[in-house]
Amino acid sequence: MADTIEFARREFLNKLTTTIAGTATLAVTSSLVQAASVEVPEVKEEHPKKSMGYQRTQHIDTYYHLADF
Repeated sequence: MADTIEFARREFLNKLTTTIAGTATLAVTSSLVQAASVEVPEVKEEHPKKSMGYQRTQHIDTYYHLADF
């Protein structure tokens, strides 16, 4: 019985040490790694977007006729 308690304690300490070391390594390396900046190309608008509002066309009239509004 004493062997199982000692083994369990050592296993716990091993897992604890591994977790702490992994966390420390992750904390150190995450501060060193940075993403490269990306240049975004400028978008040229040929036609400025203007809201033309609601326009009733033949297509819309056909829809209203078929929908029985």
